[in-house]
Amino acid sequence: MLVVRDVTVRFGGLTAVSRFDIDVPDVGIFALVGPNGAGKTTLINALSRVAPVTEGRIELDGIDVLRLRSHQVVRYGIARSFQKAEMFASLTVLENILVGLHVQMRTGLEGALFLPTTQRQETNGRERAESLLRELDLWDVRDMSPADLPYGHQKLLDVARALIAEPKVLLLDEPFAGLTDAETPRLVTYIAAAGKRCAILMIEHHFELLEEIAERITVMNFGQKIAEGAPASIRADPEVVRCYLGTGRQSRAETRVEA
Repeated sequence: MLVVRDVTVRFGGLTAVSRFDIDVPDVGIFALVGPNGAGKTTLINALSRVAPVTEGRIELDGIDVLRLRSHQVVRYGIARSFQKAEMFASLTVLENILVGLHVQMRTGLEGALFLPTTQRQETNGRERAESLLRELDLWDVRDMSPADLPYGHQKLLDVARALIAEPKVLLLDEPFAGLTDAETPRLVTYIAAAGKRCAILMIEHHFELLEEIAERITVMNFGQKIAEGAPASIRADPEVVRCYLGTGRQSRAETRVEA
């Protein structure tokens, strides 16, 4: 379980996240929502050790995450994607997936000598990457550059690259941003399946989509938690409606239910 207690992130005189608490169980899909500037991405950056934490505690299965450097968190079970899919255009689709395994590969003398243990590790990693590509229906483009693929395919690859390391917690920052209506369902299905194997904490603005897949939604505003609960209770929370959902979105949701 990921445990976050009293986490505060300050940049000079600006408090981006203030005394924030959240518990993320071992499996399931959990969402962070809120207005622009609420501190959501800063919190994700703090959990992945990209942003410095001023105060508070972050633990994953008893391990003090704040003692880890940003390049170490994947090894201990925290992986992430970014708002914009960052692909290596000079590598193939398959090679981009394999990049997600770099923290598990042996380095130093043993890796340089390519001993049997290293060979088995590379073979197993390649088999896992190939299996992922087949699962995503991207096998036919495995030798292409990701730069030549539609944006929706790139987002799939970005999430898959984070998942191949088999993390305990996967942090997703607006995974559906920029996707078309035709591209979204495949990624929804993939994330829903991944949520049965690990914990997923995701930032997403498409509230209607979260109502389909999220077990719990946490709402932030001005760096603080203002509500937390099941999607239906969050939808009905007056403070959430006031500062985030707005009466227009609330009315549209009620119309759908009545219809």
